Amino acid sequence: MDIANKLIRNIKRKRKFYLRQYCDFLPASEAIVIKSKNKTSKVNLKKDDTIQNKIKNISKEFRVNEVNIQMVSKNIYEQLFKKTSKAVDPNIIQKCQEDLLKHGINYKDYSSIPDVELKLPKLEGNDIKEHFYNIGERQSAPYRTLLNKLAKSKLPPLPKKWSRTKGWCKYTSTGPPEPVPYPLDDALIFDVEVLMSAGKRPTLACAVSSEAWYGWVSTRVANGDPQEYFNNVNYEDLIPLETDESELNVNDLSKARIIVGHNVSYDRAKVKEQYWLERTGVRFMDTMSMHTCVSGVTSYQRAVLKAKNKEPDPSDDNWIDISSLNSLTEVHNLYCGKPVDKQTRDIFVDGTMEDVHENFHTLMDYCARDVIATHNVLNKLLPMFLERFPHPVTLAGMLELGTAYLPVNSNWQQYIDSSDTIFEDLKLESRQLLSLKADEACKMMINDEYKKDLWMWDQDWSTQNLKLKKQTTKKKYIQEPNIINKVPEETETSEFINKIEITNMDNVQDTVKDSDILCEEYLRTIEHRKYNSNQPVTIKMEDLTKKFSYLYDMGKMLPVKRPYLAGYPAWYRKLCTKPSKDPDWIPGANNITTSMQITPKLLRLTWEGYPLHHIKGEGWGFLVPYSRLQEEVEDQPRLPLEKLLEACPLVQTPKEVDPELYVLPKTVEEDLSRKAYYARKKYDDKAAANQYHGLGVWCGIQLQGCCHFLRLPHKDGPKYKVGNPLAKDFLNMFSQNVLAAQGNEAEKVLSFARMMSYWRNNRERIRAQQLVWLPARRLPLRMRNHRQYGAIIPQVVVCGTLTRRASEPTWMTASNAHAERIGSELRAMVQAPPGYNFVGADVDSQELWIAALLGDSTMGVCGGTAFGWAVLAGDKSRRTDLHSLTAAAAGVNRDHAKVINYARIYGAGQNFAERLLKQFNPTMTISEAKSKAAKMFSSTKGRRVYVLKKKYMEGLIDEDLEGKTVEMSGYQAMRLAKLSGKKVEDMFERPVWLGGTESDMFNKLEEIADSEAPSTAFLEGRLSRALEQAGGRWAGTRLNWAVQSAAADFLHLMLVSMAHLAPHARFCLSFHDEVRYLVPEHLKYETALALHITNLFTRAFCSQRVGIYDLPQSVAFFTSVEVDQVLRKECNLSCTTPSNPHGLEKGYGIPNGESLTIFDAIEKCKLNK
Repeated sequence: MDIANKLIRNIKRKRKFYLRQYCDFLPASEAIVIKSKNKTSKVNLKKDDTIQNKIKNISKEFRVNEVNIQMVSKNIYEQLFKKTSKAVDPNIIQKCQEDLLKHGINYKDYSSIPDVELKLPKLEGNDIKEHFYNIGERQSAPYRTLLNKLAKSKLPPLPKKWSRTKGWCKYTSTGPPEPVPYPLDDALIFDVEVLMSAGKRPTLACAVSSEAWYGWVSTRVANGDPQEYFNNVNYEDLIPLETDESELNVNDLSKARIIVGHNVSYDRAKVKEQYWLERTGVRFMDTMSMHTCVSGVTSYQRAVLKAKNKEPDPSDDNWIDISSLNSLTEVHNLYCGKPVDKQTRDIFVDGTMEDVHENFHTLMDYCARDVIATHNVLNKLLPMFLERFPHPVTLAGMLELGTAYLPVNSNWQQYIDSSDTIFEDLKLESRQLLSLKADEACKMMINDEYKKDLWMWDQDWSTQNLKLKKQTTKKKYIQEPNIINKVPEETETSEFINKIEITNMDNVQDTVKDSDILCEEYLRTIEHRKYNSNQPVTIKMEDLTKKFSYLYDMGKMLPVKRPYLAGYPAWYRKLCTKPSKDPDWIPGANNITTSMQITPKLLRLTWEGYPLHHIKGEGWGFLVPYSRLQEEVEDQPRLPLEKLLEACPLVQTPKEVDPELYVLPKTVEEDLSRKAYYARKKYDDKAAANQYHGLGVWCGIQLQGCCHFLRLPHKDGPKYKVGNPLAKDFLNMFSQNVLAAQGNEAEKVLSFARMMSYWRNNRERIRAQQLVWLPARRLPLRMRNHRQYGAIIPQVVVCGTLTRRASEPTWMTASNAHAERIGSELRAMVQAPPGYNFVGADVDSQELWIAALLGDSTMGVCGGTAFGWAVLAGDKSRRTDLHSLTAAAAGVNRDHAKVINYARIYGAGQNFAERLLKQFNPTMTISEAKSKAAKMFSSTKGRRVYVLKKKYMEGLIDEDLEGKTVEMSGYQAMRLAKLSGKKVEDMFERPVWLGGTESDMFNKLEEIADSEAPSTAFLEGRLSRALEQAGGRWAGTRLNWAVQSAAADFLHLMLVSMAHLAPHARFCLSFHDEVRYLVPEHLKYETALALHITNLFTRAFCSQRVGIYDLPQSVAFFTSVEVDQVLRKECNLSCTTPSNPHGLEKGYGIPNGESLTIFDAIEKCKLNK
């Protein structure tokens, strides 16, 4: 009999004793698993002979670890880790090897890549950890000292009166206001105000140091200029912080100075010196970013905080008092105990320049009080920030990230104009095609054809009639032989002649019917006779005037107030604009776009073959027939069921029923109890859901007793409703034939919609970029030609999210150039000035590597887990890399598998994976998606196991339980704890994942996320206070934070390393996992090599921080470093788009750049010396 059965019998036999002594055991616990722990005997591990032979044939630099992951070469290892590698327990190595084989990974089979021999820059310390601490301290210490001094200082008294003098004025308590070129202090609290109705140019500004107040006044305010709007911002309009008007500085430009503000990136964009090509020593510290790091909130928490009128749920009490929204008034209220009065701000938002003149002193006081509030926040927040983020690299990285800079030239305007032109052309053509579709649909009025149409049946087909005035005067006729027999002399009759006889020279009579086309027919007859008669036809203008005079005279019968487009259906009239004085006005349905509700119906869109339908309050969906019988409805259009059944398959029901039994009589339905009614409804919905296996979302709505209405799937989940099936998120569905249209015109409209989607969604943000052109005096001589050169200061919030990731609405979300998207070449429009180059790289699988490293750290071996081995040694060409393995398991392509992998690492669950699988492969059934998701999670994440604590095992059975463990499922653990009167966490160890390729990784992430004071693995940055006290409530968010916040550490480490290795390089931008620098052309190769070494140093630091004193060769250096003239992702992309059809080289004269491996960079540097 096995141990489990003995344990169960003993529990039953000793039930009373244990319940009395412990009150903690279920008498007949089910599925208890007792396992022996691994014995600690030594294992003699020998490498395979073939592997040993392979290694002998490779250079002396070659190194592999215990699972045959190629490590950095011997010379680099000795420089980085100083021969400090720690021996790994042989038993752990054996377990790693067995687990790899169990998951189908043949670790004995490996491939090698060339070793790198390179003398590295000397480390600033005994090891890589000390190196980063020291360089981080060197870069951040001057600014941290200034911040501490400023935060602790007492501010001087607020000026009683402000000077209206142009530029800066200094205010002290010892004398009158003193004009100064710029504030001379090294640490300032700074705030800028802009009058929105006058453009983006700064209007007023205030600053304060520990010694004095400063006020800045724009030229327009100082001169009393009237209201005027400016689209652009000139260089002369900007605020100087380091130079005077002649741009001669008093201070050393390289000297460390700190500017503090709340959302300070907005204020930085108004500072003159920030647009220079040369970088100065000024750095900007954002109190809003510090607040996000210390007390940031999730999207749910933000919604709760915004709902001020609602009483918060009791479950929110543990975080709601230690967090807030990001505005200055909310942050000030959180840390200082009172909000900031922002009422005066309305003048800047809604007022005019005249309001500014009238309220000058009030507005300056308002600006100054914002400065005081920011100082108050800094005083309380800075100590908390430095305590929770103690590593100097964090502060240094944030300061560096706040110096983002994007150089542009005259090509920027060419890009805007080209994108606008092609967008407007396609918009016009799309509108014309839609107008034709509307005209075509309008013809369905004939014989009520619209009632049989699957899309237009529910539209408003009501018309307005034109009622003529009634007159009683009789007809009068005149005789005009040879031309016209009868013509009304005066149109004073209620019944008009509808027949007019016309005689030609040969007395041949033709009758022209239908007076509404008389004009056209008459002229056609005359034209015909002109060429077919032997005798000439002469027409006099007065004859024509008499003939058609009745048409003009009919105006007397028209009512004064006439309905527009009488006789046309209501839905069509809404698409037409009334005649106006606009010379471009044309009649017809021209007021139509792809965003209108009628458009999907005019295009006759289908989803999985079913016609689209819209219900108010439910959004867009589609109709699925389930019965051939239809209920009678009153005051509603009747659905064309016969046509629907011809076009769409009938959803099969389990059995046929009699018509009388199919629909319950109304009287019986009214007698049903509410509970019974909804129970039946729920049952019917469930039964229906089992019969349809598409992407549609069941919502329990039926139409006329014959059709189900299913909502279209929203990208954010089933609880959201779709407002426009032609929106950007749905356009990809057309290429997958899930969403389809009828007719070539409809296909063209959809093609145009795809092309226009990017520019439509981003045009305003792109055009609103604050571009400042530099004057010639600020440019090198070689750049003073016919071209303009300038810069955009991207308003980057250095810690814009809970995970401390930087955020910016335009540049950090910019996609790569796409052949079907107008304006998607945006990134390539950031172009280096002559004599400069961009140098940058994409960090390969950054977050996957971080997650793999954390998992491997539990074993102490790189690639010691299946997940880690696949990330480090997996080969894309052989389909052994992580994404290929997931793609094979889930039945999707590799790109989709990549999304699933990242989603899983970010904490997404199995249900989310099911939705992704259905989105990626619409033909997959629900059961298939569930099956594949379950299989994927079982093979990757494993199973959840609760291990019973040792003290609760003692005395259960007579056998010796030394070295044994008792494992239970979550359900079993909860049941046992409940019946034992204890908490699960009291009786069981922290639950772990077992048996999956990613089990070790998730166990490590959960260990970090669930710790008492969660901190990142690399720089020990803490989790926001708003989530620290929440326990398991924010488990998914905390898990996501453990990876993403570690990635933020990784970026900060890279920025600090580059500032140390390449001080000549100017940081431009970081987006996704990319980083870009602007460097002088003659230093581009040295910078490329520095970037490679930065990657090596950063990854080595991260590895050593988690206890692994080694680094795989596959991740030591970038795959390539891009050296380029523009900010594209890869240096050989042509960035061909509808707005750039000729590509960068032909369209803008920009050649391809260089893509440098570590070997290329080393060789280029040798040749460059």
